[in-house]
Amino acid sequence: VTKKQLLDDVMVRRLKQDLREIGDTDFPERQIIPIVIDGLSPDAPELALARLLQDYRTCREERLNNEAKSTQTAAMLVMISLQKRLLSSIEAFARTLSVHRKAIERQAGKQRVVVGRNLSLLQEAPGSDDDRAELSEKEVEAEEDSKMAAATQLSADAISARELELLNQMAAIAGSARHQPDSRIKKLIEWIRDNLCPDLGQPRAQWNNRRVVIFTEYTDTKRYLEEQLGQAIANSQRENERIDSFTGGMGDERRELIKAAFNADPEHHPLRILIATDAAREGVNLQNHCADLFHFDVPWNPSRMEQRNGRIDRKLQRQPVVRCYYFQLRQRAEDRVIDVLVKKTATIQQELGSISPVIERNVGRLLDRGIHASNEQS
Repeated sequence: VTKKQLLDDVMVRRLKQDLREIGDTDFPERQIIPIVIDGLSPDAPELALARLLQDYRTCREERLNNEAKSTQTAAMLVMISLQKRLLSSIEAFARTLSVHRKAIERQAGKQRVVVGRNLSLLQEAPGSDDDRAELSEKEVEAEEDSKMAAATQLSADAISARELELLNQMAAIAGSARHQPDSRIKKLIEWIRDNLCPDLGQPRAQWNNRRVVIFTEYTDTKRYLEEQLGQAIANSQRENERIDSFTGGMGDERRELIKAAFNADPEHHPLRILIATDAAREGVNLQNHCADLFHFDVPWNPSRMEQRNGRIDRKLQRQPVVRCYYFQLRQRAEDRVIDVLVKKTATIQQELGSISPVIERNVGRLLDRGIHASNEQS
């Protein structure tokens, strides 16, 4: 049957919740749970950097107001990349900010670096359907850095003294904070203690049989998570076997070994925490013994968040409820915008069963120019 009218006469579309209502227990209930962080000092690095980055954006927009459209577009891509990386982790932000500053210094010295102008990596990290998903982490970072340098060069002429001052302030704060546990890491460690390892922090602390998968968009943040969580679980029982990572470009054999370990009976395999990037989000079934997922950063593309959730919210999930967590820093304007995006995406998924391409494009347009603090209520 190929004609839509004939299909409509014979086809009934059922959503997961419809199947649950008629007694199909193969599909779990999905809960989207915000972990709200409040009461931070105004000088907390994640808050101070967000304010400085907004000031930097305003200065750049004023300077480039009369420049060519291509220059303004390149400048906006730089800001989107810096903003998304700051919302991911200070570690990811610090590395990219360093690339941006060095490119400005080269431009000031008139030492142009010739790079292609396909700057898509500044908008979104590679996904599993991207050819770059099979590149190694170092190769992806090298390409990201070259795009940042290229976009910076297109908008770095006659940079103001105020811009340079803001860059120096951000670099100083990020440099001192990039290897420290931020507010989200602290909340994540609390959750691990409450749900996976009750005696965490004590010598030879025992782990229970619960597992969690943690998603991030950037390899810098993945390494930051490995470092911070590795320190947090130090001295617990079999600490070196409790965390692993799942990324693009890791090779089929290694990929299958990790999948098998994470899906194995927890009584027989010690792996409890899996850190994954978006390059590995599709085609990976992780529901066998895991019903908890964290978005350490929230992708601005609703389909990516849905695909992450789908790693554990799928047929034959053993638990009746899956929990998908995300963080919201209540004092940060950008997080309030992201919180609205998450809630709208969850509502659309619940009512329609999927995110349509039209809705995805419309949501994407809202963030085409990043998140401006003055527009958080719009």
